[in-house]
Amino acid sequence: MYAIERQDEIIEIIKERKSVSVNDLAKELFVSCATVRRDLSAMEKSGLIRRTHGGAIITGSSSDESSTLLREQENVLEKKEIAAVAVRFVKNNSSLYIDSSSTTGKIVPLLARFSYLSIVTNGLKNALLLSEKTNAKIYVTCGMIQSQSNSILGADTVEYCSKLHTDVAFISCNGVDLGGMTEASLEQAKVKQTMLKNSALKILLADSSKFGKTYMAKTGDFSDVDYFITDALPSPEYVAAIESRGCKILTP
Repeated sequence: MYAIERQDEIIEIIKERKSVSVNDLAKELFVSCATVRRDLSAMEKSGLIRRTHGGAIITGSSSDESSTLLREQENVLEKKEIAAVAVRFVKNNSSLYIDSSSTTGKIVPLLARFSYLSIVTNGLKNALLLSEKTNAKIYVTCGMIQSQSNSILGADTVEYCSKLHTDVAFISCNGVDLGGMTEASLEQAKVKQTMLKNSALKILLADSSKFGKTYMAKTGDFSDVDYFITDALPSPEYVAAIESRGCKILTP
């Protein structure tokens, strides 16, 4: 089988399953893992797919929000390093907002050592993790469930969040450009905007793969958050844009 034929098959497999591992592709195509990795590398350069930890997914558009399953497979180590920095802002007897992202979800296992926490989330997966890993009081927002991202969104969610106030808000985003943070989902952006407005300390968590990506809905400017935690310092241009708006960058 020629490389172009093999890559066409890879595209069809990923379209059907949404994501796939290198090992699975090697078995199905009767080739080595090294061959699959070379194919995936070439396909990523062409913009056809996006590599993940141990596999690949189809590249989405700027108006598509990746599923929770796909996001959980990406940049796992970087997200854990970011969470380890973020948890330093948590204290006993405090209230937190944790959004529905896989990045903020990495904070959850680190919260077990704290007492008397009250935590609000619009993420079904993060709510379940909180119930399993912590003794916190957990508040789940009302609203409509978006199955793709396991998020609770909509006008009812925004109204619910508008009546709350938390000590700390932990949010992530789909993309970071020089103008601020963006989301593929307008509904997702609205919920995050509301909780940023209603929290005393506002913290953005985003790994370095988010830089240079712009999505449909703007969540806010860097001036809307107090700290930006990422796994590696961005380019000087981004550092200047972020710090000039009064936001402090933190790295592991």
